[in-house]
Amino acid sequence: MARFRETVRTLLRERLLDAAYELVADRGFEKLRMAHIASAVGVSRQTLYSEFPSKEAVGEALFQRELERCLVGIQAALDAHRDDLRAAVTAAADFTLTLAARNPLVKAMLTSARDDGLLPYLTTRSQAAFATASAMAGAYVAEAWPAVDPVARELAVDTAVRLTASHIVQAAGSPQESAGRIADVFLRIALSTGEERVPG
Repeated sequence: MARFRETVRTLLRERLLDAAYELVADRGFEKLRMAHIASAVGVSRQTLYSEFPSKEAVGEALFQRELERCLVGIQAALDAHRDDLRAAVTAAADFTLTLAARNPLVKAMLTSARDDGLLPYLTTRSQAAFATASAMAGAYVAEAWPAVDPVARELAVDTAVRLTASHIVQAAGSPQESAGRIADVFLRIALSTGEERVPG
């Protein structure tokens, strides 16, 4: 019975986040109200508050869910190019930048005019997201291309993650152009200390 309740709660949580996502995409985060989310799903505000105690908690959960979805896509992009380091980094950055350009939640983040909106998740409150993305990418590069020096790998991954986030916040060209530049920087750093060659 406990497992059934947990499944129902998970489904409810996803429905609440889906409704919040649609409302943010339509109106922006500043105009999002907890009552609107509860109404869209057909639950009481008390039920909503038992899952998300505040609007900020909804925003954080939305951001985390999109980050997890993005990381799955990045993994697939890397997997498609395991024999070519440059192509893998380019594909991962291109996927991320293209997704961000099309994602209504990211648009809402970037057009947020207030500090209590969603933009801080990409700027002042982004450390957890950077740490998660860097850890995943670093582990992947270590496994797929063990010849890359560990110190250079860590610096290259961190730089690529931060450059990608920077291009999301302020685009400097098409996703493909930006991805190519990010991959070039990554390779210069990753290959700067090791003498062994890696694919790509």
